[in-house]
Amino acid sequence: MQLSSSTKNNFTKILRDLYFKVFRPLRAESGNYDYLTWNVLLQGLWKFGGASSRAFLARRILTSSPHYIYPTNNLYFAPGEYEEKLSTMRTSRQEIADRTLSKLITSEDEVLEFGCGPGLIVGAVARYCKQATGVDVSQTILKVAEELNRDANNVSFERSSGLDLQGLKDESFSFIYSIECIQHIEKVHAVTFFHEFYRILKPGGRLLVHFPDLTREEECEAWFEGTWKPQSKRSYSDLTMMRIRYYTPEELKIILTRIGFTSISFLDYELNPVERSSVYFLATR
Repeated sequence: MQLSSSTKNNFTKILRDLYFKVFRPLRAESGNYDYLTWNVLLQGLWKFGGASSRAFLARRILTSSPHYIYPTNNLYFAPGEYEEKLSTMRTSRQEIADRTLSKLITSEDEVLEFGCGPGLIVGAVARYCKQATGVDVSQTILKVAEELNRDANNVSFERSSGLDLQGLKDESFSFIYSIECIQHIEKVHAVTFFHEFYRILKPGGRLLVHFPDLTREEECEAWFEGTWKPQSKRSYSDLTMMRIRYYTPEELKIILTRIGFTSISFLDYELNPVERSSVYFLATR
């Protein structure tokens, strides 16, 4: 049975309204990204929606927006699993604070973590500095971070627009760090944030950023392992993870020097107990 012209038009209108109300905000560069709300819907469409839905997601969302994969208890975990995973994450993030950041931060530093997520690292860093602030684009994950750090009196959180850090004052931090975050941002946008880091750092302030180094054999092999499959045969999570942006020390040094950073150095790969094949750069304003 063929659909009447009016029925087709109504169906088209429903789909168009759905796109503008639900999907367009996810890819629009207005900074209102919050994938905790939509992740289940996106995964469902990827798994059950067929080839056309996968093509739509790949074209409209996965190639243009940052992606937040932090799960929520009710939607992702069996009873008790969330608490177990949280404990494991808290331990590993504490190790990053103890083994890496504590060696670079002083008790008088005002510290900013860019892309703080649930705030487990910045909460651990707070014991080593005067004030610790976490910034993230997701309002939902910031609520999680506030809850997980409710007993810390020198930790605060700010929401970023996703495009810049205009809510933060010039020369307001003495130390900025970012771990496992820059790699998920398009490079042209990441350079904007490097400029912003320079702006909000105090003179003599330092910037520490973790990034996946494509010149490292482990990183290169991991990336190529996921690139040969046709997109239609990849899982949703596999497709999003393969969007990691890799850097080389040489290109970062060129970018940072052009912005104005000095004393740029690349630190031991073993500093990060979570991502041992990645590297940090440390730069001074």
